[in-house]
Amino acid sequence: MQTAVSLGTTVLGALLGRKAVSMSTIGRATTTARGVGRAAQQKGDIDRARQDLAALQEQLAELERQFQAEAANLQALDAETVAIVEKEVRPRKSDITVSRVALTWLPHWVDASGVATAAYR
Repeated sequence: MQTAVSLGTTVLGALLGRKAVSMSTIGRATTTARGVGRAAQQKGDIDRARQDLAALQEQLAELERQFQAEAANLQALDAETVAIVEKEVRPRKSDITVSRVALTWLPHWVDASGVATAAYR
């Protein structure tokens, strides 16, 4: 809309102004031409985005169909027919990280008979 108004202003200024062709008229015409190019590019961007959206929605629908089919297959499985195998997986040293080391002290009273009772409450 702004480009159309700018184009109209430039044309009217060139026709009704004191000078038919001046530096300011040429500058406004150049700016208007850039605006027209920018508007065309943005329209193309919108069209491409709509096409991408439609393609992604189709992919989502296909993935949803596949998910539903595989979920139905899993529900149809009988727990008695599935073989469960136990396998021990030992961690490697490189897979173990110590993030925090803490020392906790809880004081206790020990009476003459050797029974400990908590000294905190």
